[in-house]
Amino acid sequence: MSDSSDLWDRALLPSPVIPLERSFEGWLGIQWLELEPDSVHARLEVRENLKQPLGLLHGGIYSAVAETVASVATVNAVWEDGYVGSGLSNYASFLRPVTGGTLDVVAKLRGHDDREWTWGHEFRDEQGRLCALVDVTIAVRPAPPR
Repeated sequence: MSDSSDLWDRALLPSPVIPLERSFEGWLGIQWLELEPDSVHARLEVRENLKQPLGLLHGGIYSAVAETVASVATVNAVWEDGYVGSGLSNYASFLRPVTGGTLDVVAKLRGHDDREWTWGHEFRDEQGRLCALVDVTIAVRPAPPR
């Protein structure tokens, strides 16, 4: 998988209401490398417009990327059964500052029931060093009428 529009073509996701290139997810520029039922591998280029004024990747970007990854993976699993997912909680721990390059994000499903899916994310830099951990819980609810 590569860019977000390709993800929607390949995955079992609803058609976007806003074209992906104009959405927040499109702006983030997440590259989708693997989307499995219980794991995701994605990559993010650390651009200047994702940094805070001191030149470090903004902490909110980790949370936004993790929630996007967890939401897409959950919706991919539940959409055909008539459900959608959206963020319920998001907890980030920052371990190492990042100023450039790319970050690999690997998310693993920690567990789920009918109403909540919990994912653990590891963000690693180009040298493979662990930079952040983000846990996200996605609420799963019936999809609105189409």
